[in-house]
Amino acid sequence: MEVFVHNVPADLNQHGFKRELEPFMKLLHIRDFICDKPRKKRFGWITFLHSKDGESFLEKHGEQGLPSSFPSRSSQAKSNLKLMGVDVFCKQSKYPPKPFAIRTLEHEAEERVKDSRQRPEESIVFDMREYSCGRCDFVGDQLAYSPEVQWPKTGTLKFKKRSLMVDMIDKCQIRIPLATIISLVYSTDAILTVTLSDVPFFFQLSSAKVDFLLASLVLGSSPQAAVQAPPSRTRLCSLGERHENAVGQCLVYQFKVSAVDFISKVEKLKEWEITIYRHSLTTASSLVAPQAVPAELRNLQIELAEYTRNGHLPFGVLFQLQALAQNAYLHPATVRELAKRLRTMFAEDKTTERDITTVNAIRKLFVMIGWPYPGDNPSDYDVDSLVAALAESQREIQNGLPYRQGLYKETPNTAKIHRVNVTPTRITLHGPEMEPLNRILRKFPNHHEYFIRVQFCDENGDDLLFSAQISYAQIFERFKTVLTSGIQIAGRTYNFLGFSHSSLRSHAVWFSSPFIDDNYNMQTYFSIISAIGKFGDITSPARCAARIGQAFTETPFMLPLNKHEFQISTIEDLTSPDGARIFSDGVGAISQDVAERIWDHIPLKRGSPTCFQIRLGGAKGMLATDVRQAFGHILIRPSMIKFKSKDMQSLEICNMASKPYPMVLNRQVIKILEDMGAPEGWFFRMQDEELQRLRTITASTERSANFLRDKSIAECIGLYRLYQYCYWTSLDYKKDGFLRSIVEAVVLRELRLLKHKARIPVRKGMTLYGVIDETGYLKEDEVYVTFDTMGGRYAKPPGPGRILVTRSPALHDGDIQCAQNVLPPEGHALRHHRNCIVFSQKGSRDLPSQLSGGDLDGDLYHIIWDPDLTSVDTFAPADYPHPKAVDIGRVVGVADMAGFFVEFMRSDILGMIAVRHMVLADQSKQGTRDPECRVLAELHSTAVDFSKTGIPVNIKDMPRGNRYRPDFLAPGPQTRLYSKSKIGLEQHVSHANYDDNDYSDDKEEAYRYYKSEKILGKLYRAIDEQNIWLKHVRSDTDRNDKAFWNEFIEDCTQRYKPLALMSREKYVEEARRIRAAYNDALISAMDSYSDHPTKPISELEVVISSIINRKGVPTRRQRDRSDKLRDEFDRIATWITGIMRRQGGADSKPDGLELTLSCLYLGIQGSDSDRRREIYGELKSFTVVAACALLAEMEYCEKGRSSKCSLM
Repeated sequence: MEVFVHNVPADLNQHGFKRELEPFMKLLHIRDFICDKPRKKRFGWITFLHSKDGESFLEKHGEQGLPSSFPSRSSQAKSNLKLMGVDVFCKQSKYPPKPFAIRTLEHEAEERVKDSRQRPEESIVFDMREYSCGRCDFVGDQLAYSPEVQWPKTGTLKFKKRSLMVDMIDKCQIRIPLATIISLVYSTDAILTVTLSDVPFFFQLSSAKVDFLLASLVLGSSPQAAVQAPPSRTRLCSLGERHENAVGQCLVYQFKVSAVDFISKVEKLKEWEITIYRHSLTTASSLVAPQAVPAELRNLQIELAEYTRNGHLPFGVLFQLQALAQNAYLHPATVRELAKRLRTMFAEDKTTERDITTVNAIRKLFVMIGWPYPGDNPSDYDVDSLVAALAESQREIQNGLPYRQGLYKETPNTAKIHRVNVTPTRITLHGPEMEPLNRILRKFPNHHEYFIRVQFCDENGDDLLFSAQISYAQIFERFKTVLTSGIQIAGRTYNFLGFSHSSLRSHAVWFSSPFIDDNYNMQTYFSIISAIGKFGDITSPARCAARIGQAFTETPFMLPLNKHEFQISTIEDLTSPDGARIFSDGVGAISQDVAERIWDHIPLKRGSPTCFQIRLGGAKGMLATDVRQAFGHILIRPSMIKFKSKDMQSLEICNMASKPYPMVLNRQVIKILEDMGAPEGWFFRMQDEELQRLRTITASTERSANFLRDKSIAECIGLYRLYQYCYWTSLDYKKDGFLRSIVEAVVLRELRLLKHKARIPVRKGMTLYGVIDETGYLKEDEVYVTFDTMGGRYAKPPGPGRILVTRSPALHDGDIQCAQNVLPPEGHALRHHRNCIVFSQKGSRDLPSQLSGGDLDGDLYHIIWDPDLTSVDTFAPADYPHPKAVDIGRVVGVADMAGFFVEFMRSDILGMIAVRHMVLADQSKQGTRDPECRVLAELHSTAVDFSKTGIPVNIKDMPRGNRYRPDFLAPGPQTRLYSKSKIGLEQHVSHANYDDNDYSDDKEEAYRYYKSEKILGKLYRAIDEQNIWLKHVRSDTDRNDKAFWNEFIEDCTQRYKPLALMSREKYVEEARRIRAAYNDALISAMDSYSDHPTKPISELEVVISSIINRKGVPTRRQRDRSDKLRDEFDRIATWITGIMRRQGGADSKPDGLELTLSCLYLGIQGSDSDRRREIYGELKSFTVVAACALLAEMEYCEKGRSSKCSLM
């Protein structure tokens, strides 16, 4: 039943409307109802799941008619309900209840029976008298609080499930995530002092909010109820000018609150996961330093700039010193004193490699320095202790330098780059960390410190969360100021340089500082960019940025053309008969010998690919091997050339078709296939096969080994071989907690992707790069699919017949098309291709452009040849006009491109469009064929092209959605990491995930979820992840790490008798240095690859090279960082394994077996400092790396020193 309610206070929103009604519903024992109220309107609706509940409500609170003799319209009914002091009128609606409202209520009732949703905990509220912001430092032996900014303002402190909310009477609001609270100190005089790891979130409520508060109070409603009304909010960079100068370095907030029930409330807080101390802090306004923190920071920057000019300290050291102060690890005055001491040390003794070791030694200080707390040792924070710790770290590094050189030095394909995070409130400094080379970095191999990678993000490292109710105008204005004004680091000014397409998507940009290159030429923005090519004729900021961005694309491999006599030629594009379509858009060709020269410059494990994604001067796209071409030919097409350039010395390789990628369905493709008539049973069969596989992985050690091999987990150390060895020798790897966690974490990742993203593997499917048929053999709508089966890991390529082809993202119902696969005769030129799909050059329209606007410049295509799908219908493909890029009518300047970058961050709603399309396709009977779905598909195409055209999607053009979503979009239980290395799945779904009102009580009500009856909903509900996790994945085997490894060594000894005679004591010290080098590198990766500025990822995440999103599946940025993390762990583990196995060249000692065994024994013993263990957990993976190295060395010795070991 639906009830219509009118005369509702206009400023009461949907959420507040429900809150006001809840007491009345409780008295009537009504649980299943939904409220709906348009913003700023005086009416609304209540939908009841059960008609009897609606009748009961109207019987008690329905309006009553009055005699018609009363002339006034409003007096023709009598109200039986008051909301916020206002008479409201309720009557049965003339319309039936909304279908999705009823389905939502039914779904929520079912979920309530399952008891899968955890209800929110009660809030703890303090009345605030005043508050301040400052630092806690030791003054002598006393821990003192130094207030930097004070506000004599009243308000409330509300501890909620996930946040501490501070609401002030002057419209300001602070949100402090509880996860950022390092400690809370309370004193009996009702003072709460909170030390934070990050800067809080600051908001200002709009004036409409204040008017509403006043109106509510006048109407007689309680202030508590008034706070529930929803205003628009503005995100702030600070709480005023004084706060702005200190906000980044002062992470301690002190609140003086009411003494009423103070102790009892604190006692309740002690039950929460917050570290709480009882202590009376000394207040020291001027004892810590002679000047305020902002002034001391400015003084530090002036001194560091002087050190840079005079060469007193290397820039790498100065960067770390500024980071210590700017990132709030140490008081700026302390860092100034530390810098003076270091200057003296360098002046006294400038030894070889001193600058390298000192940089890495200083980086260790970030781990050693904690947050001062009551009972802490004051001497840990004085300069003498810091210098002593620095000297000890430096000695350790210097003694182990031979084992660390490969970890510190840049490789031919990587560079050490400093990273900077720009948040709404501050700028933090990080790194350096290894980055794949791009053209710019490759041109200046000795000047990488003059380039920094700048990430624009929120305080927690995430992208800014788009919300129609929050204005980010001040934040984006700040970002634009940084982009145009630059960043000061130790006397250098780093300014905007450019960004690649992928870094634009992740909101990252390159900055550079002027420098003198190896040829004594001054290099600035203008000289660097002009050397790339000519851009003066491009008058579109977006297009100009995209063209310059080609030089910033990561190109880990490079073929120097000046060392080879290759001929670079331009050939015509292949087009449709009328010339309207370019079939060869983005693809050229190379001769066989050029491909072979590329093979010489890529790792052996990459194999012998025939297709390469490249950058060459102003050209970009794919180059495919054409065995018919004459010796030494590189053929470029006009569609590949984006700007004119003379920089043609190197053929840069972005990626290559070295192996096929398994075909995995996603929600978009599944929905279109459903609309095309794909049988429901086919989807369930595919999903059930994967579920059965996941269920059985941990049941068998052999399956665990094969699973890790198939997922390429720690390939660099041959990890799956360790599990294979356990299978052959009947060892139970589950006794070792870390080995168990590796398998469980990867299985859980795949299970969550399967349920929450519908990532269903298709056995008869593959994902491949697309290229053109240069020979003209293929007819219209014909393709040739070829790939390696990787030793039987994948199904054989399809034979002649009908196949489906698509690409991601696929939103239009015509984005999946049929093609005819053909096999060229043996010896034909096309048969030399590998791991690609070859498209025909014939017909009126090329197939790639029919697949969500694809081309051949590096796009990946999904191919399915399952016979159960051969009879599906196909729909006409989309054919959107190519929009003309924004033209400013003049040469594009730095400010124009910076402005575009900010506008992209502000208007990037690609994800919102995709989700709304998914919801609408589920709710419409026509599915993806619904006209509004097609509108969204076109808007999505516009949003994809935004990075090249500068034309954003107008959010007003989006079809309006509702607040009901299908259940497959609902959040699931959170993933938890215990003790830094054990993984688990929460039993309950956090209620906050459904209705996250931690921002404030006046937030709009969250989405409501209904039971989807389409294929995505059915597939989603068919997976009980809790059941699978508890019964089939999580192991109950008792842990006994040392017992497992002792058994492992005993088995190895029995297999290879010489092991029993070896003395490990001889190598203990060397093994200890190797472990120290490995653990330092691992910790650096844990810090560098975390999205969060102060919270590292876990060791487990580094080893499996996958960043775990606790709330569900990884974000786009986490996926990108996981890819880089894989390369970094590969680099670290490969170097350390080579050291263990004595693979250092001709002078290497033949004692790799002894050393690997000693490393394994040392790893089993375990050891780390208390401070490091507290932050990073007890590091376990060195033992695993040593065990893999031992197995490889044993096989190497068994086969003879001259044979190549198959384990690696």
